[in-house]
Amino acid sequence: MAWFGPLVDTGVLIDYFGGIENRECQILDRFLEEGPPPATAPIIVQEYLQGLVRPEEFALARSDLENFHQLSPPDYPLHLQAAEFHSQMRRRGVTIPSVDTLIVSMARATNCSLLTRDARQIDLAHFLRVPLV
Repeated sequence: MAWFGPLVDTGVLIDYFGGIENRECQILDRFLEEGPPPATAPIIVQEYLQGLVRPEEFALARSDLENFHQLSPPDYPLHLQAAEFHSQMRRRGVTIPSVDTLIVSMARATNCSLLTRDARQIDLAHFLRVPLV
């Protein structure tokens, strides 16, 4: 496993920094307090930050994300692999959005677990045997 914590999906970030109480937020809180640092990825950062309107919210959120291990942007081969995973799921009758497929593929490629509450990501994580937190 990786020396950092789970890859945290956008929905969990939105809930956590929005003050929502749920299982995933409790887990994220534990990683932020006790370590290892949870991970984030460029696409997750973009999804999260672009949902913020006020400049002060954006600046605060950007600062909060400094507490996360920052995965490198996915390279071309990882995008190809994500496309293959997407096709495999479609053949099984399940359509998963491209961004969700990329996020789960990044967790798999970096050997880290995934912290999400997104049902489609969970389905793909089970299929790819990506550990869930």
